[in-house]
Amino acid sequence: MKVQPITYKTVKNKLLADEKVKALYVEEKMAEDVQSLLYIMRSKAGLNISQVAERMGISQPAVSKLERNADKATLSSLIRYAQACGMELKLSAHS
Repeated sequence: MKVQPITYKTVKNKLLADEKVKALYVEEKMAEDVQSLLYIMRSKAGLNISQVAERMGISQPAVSKLERNADKATLSSLIRYAQACGMELKLSAHS
């Protein structure tokens, strides 16, 4: 008996057909996107974690924690992080 391979896309689409799974997937994707955004801002600014910490007036471990848990950060912290990187954080809603 020969087994047909299943593509990642097929498995993903089947799983995302479940609304609970889809909601969890979207939530995790958004968390990853916020985390990536912080790394991109810091990289574009040419700063290391210690420099961002100094500009924010917080400790280096606090910035590391902020970057690792960006999805749980307050809006105020995200704005301060962006400013420390010489950037502006803008929010938008799409319908």
